[in-house]
This record gives sequence, structure tokens and C-alpha cells, in this order.
Amino acid sequence: MPTAPIIIPVIIAGVTLGSLLVSGKRTIAKKKLLGVSLVSGLLNAANAFAVYTLFPPPSFSRFAGGTFGGGAGFAGGSATAFQFRSASSPNSFLTLSFITGFLVVLAVVEIALFYARWKGGKSEEEEAVPETEEPKLEEEI
Repeated sequence: MPTAPIIIPVIIAGVTLGSLLVSGKRTIAKKKLLGVSLVSGLLNAANAFAVYTLFPPPSFSRFAGGTFGGGAGFAGGSATAFQFRSASSPNSFLTLSFITGFLVVLAVVEIALFYARWKGGKSEEEEAVPETEEPKLEEEI
């Protein structure tokens, strides 16, 4: 089974973070973030559909004389064969790709914004404190 592609979500996360850096904001509206993540998930599912259509996974059958690579594993192979069959269906692959695309953008942008607030908050606090003048020495009488 091909793995879920992540190049599109990484590009979309980079574009989103780049636009936030250019604007100078350290916040993004929740609706905008969810919309960008949704678009990323949909584009990733479309990319996964194209990958699955162009490069379908090999099908293994015990009855057609083919061999199954993981059948002699744990639990007599029945659990492994079930997992392989359920994970290799096109619907589960597209769903996995959509969820991957959605969560990658959501996680990357949220972590970057959290880091920017945490790291940027310290420098803003330091800038907000007015610098004190040199302490004046009192003359002794």
C-alpha cells in the first residue's frame, strides 16, 4: 500500500506561515485555520487518489497462487491479513490521506504560533519595561 502523501500539506503550511510572517501578526482566526486545513486535507485526498490510480498497490491472494508477505506472523496470520486487506482499500487510503493533510497543517501552524507567542512574548515584555536612568549618587554631607 502506498503511504499517505504529505508534500501538499507541508507546502500549504509553509505558505500559511509565510503569510503570517509577512503580515506581522501572531494570531490567525480559527475559521481561517480550519478552512486552510480543510483545503489541505481535500487537496491531499485528491493527490492520494491520483497516486492510488496511477500506482495501485499489488494485490495478494492466497487462492490465486500469490504469496502474502506477512501471513506467517503473529496470531497465525489472520489478524495481519485482515489489517492488510482493510488498510489497502481505496476508501481507507483516501480517508487516511485526508486526515493526514488536515492534521499536518493544523499541528504545524498551531505549534509555530504557540512558539512565536511564547518566544515573542518574552521580548515584548523586555521592550515594555522602560529603561531606568543611571542611578544618581547622593552626595554625603
